[in-house]
Amino acid sequence: MADAPALGVIGPATYAASYGYLWDDPLAFSEQLHTFSADAFRDFISRESTRLWIAEMVGRPVGFLAMVTGSPEPITFEGNGGEIARIYLLPGAQGCGLGRMLLEAAESEARKEHLKYAWLDVMASASTAIETYRRWGFVEIGTKLFARSVRKGFHDMVVFWKAISTS
Repeated sequence: MADAPALGVIGPATYAASYGYLWDDPLAFSEQLHTFSADAFRDFISRESTRLWIAEMVGRPVGFLAMVTGSPEPITFEGNGGEIARIYLLPGAQGCGLGRMLLEAAESEARKEHLKYAWLDVMASASTAIETYRRWGFVEIGTKLFARSVRKGFHDMVVFWKAISTS
């Protein structure tokens, strides 16, 4: 819970930097950013199934990864998975290995909890993120629609899956 104030700052900032282009309605965008507020994070991280890691540079938070354990993926609904619900880094903190370290921490926790796989979804327009997830060993298993109303032509999401090795 002590991390909620920091997440309430870097959450909206990282989301806006990554996906601000999706929104042409400022009220809808503001509503989406509210899902990254300190209060929203406080509620999210208080759930028993939520796991969270924060990336820091020189003692300052620059990104985070949140995983929800026991979450079935949305294509085949296979059970015993871990959803990488959010992984974001501030611009300038990307490309230096922090994202990979966050994912490795989540995979280690998934192994400890005997999860079979990790899954995530990403906007189809986020080509850099898609390529990163492929490099990290995720494979595409399907598509779905983003739950909120965004700019026309930007509602498609790609769903990725990765086996959690037991070694």
